[in-house]
Amino acid sequence: MNLSFRFAVKELLTGLGEAVSKAVRSFGGDASAVVGPNASGSRTQAIDKVAEDAVLRYLDDRDADLNVLSEEAGFVDRGGSRLLVLDPVDGTYNAVRGIPLYATSLAVGDDRLSTISHALVRNLPRGDTYYAEKGGGAWLNGRPLRTRPFRERESLFSVYLGQNAQPESYDIAKAARRVRNLGAASLDLCGVASGGFDMYYLKSAASAQLRIMDIAAGVLLVREAGGAVVDPEKRELDLPLTLKARTNLVAVGDRKALEVFP
Repeated sequence: MNLSFRFAVKELLTGLGEAVSKAVRSFGGDASAVVGPNASGSRTQAIDKVAEDAVLRYLDDRDADLNVLSEEAGFVDRGGSRLLVLDPVDGTYNAVRGIPLYATSLAVGDDRLSTISHALVRNLPRGDTYYAEKGGGAWLNGRPLRTRPFRERESLFSVYLGQNAQPESYDIAKAARRVRNLGAASLDLCGVASGGFDMYYLKSAASAQLRIMDIAAGVLLVREAGGAVVDPEKRELDLPLTLKARTNLVAVGDRKALEVFP
């Protein structure tokens, strides 16, 4: 990877994160208002549309060489040579409920999760920026990120326990000393990358599995910070970068944490 390309992508993703942050912060309407269906047939809420529009405008203004795969608009062919995998607002339910845990997730790749080369997650209420480059490490606000060594007696897991959770989820929760869940997959993954969580576990019914847009950036952040992301059968996670791609996953900062379940 030549240096000019590397820094151009970082600058672009940083600018996109800031553009979304400004758009969301300045939006004065009803964040929860339904403005239409998204590409998957679910409802698009106003805050999602505001954030997505900010990204598309920014790309157009700079004639960026990227197509877009977004949770709201689906695949947007801009004649680009690579793909921007976008979740405009990850954690929309938190955002419209006034819970300050939501983010924009941006990742650049080609055709599979394993090809993601650059990733950025911007915590919109706090302004924290998580960034990673494949083979180059991960950072939070410019400081290097490392995952935490696993100590079972001090364990803190993020586990999805909603109505679509599979029974195994409750067993995983019981194995931890403490359990949290942020309700935004990108931030849960950043929690693993930064050493806050020892594990992020989601195993749900098919309709509630994570989309590729939810995790594309966070997976690279975990891996570049020294952790691992696998499926519930402990196989290294890889998915096509398509609108239909969904998955359960387990992200750990230390592979020893995988020993808590068979």
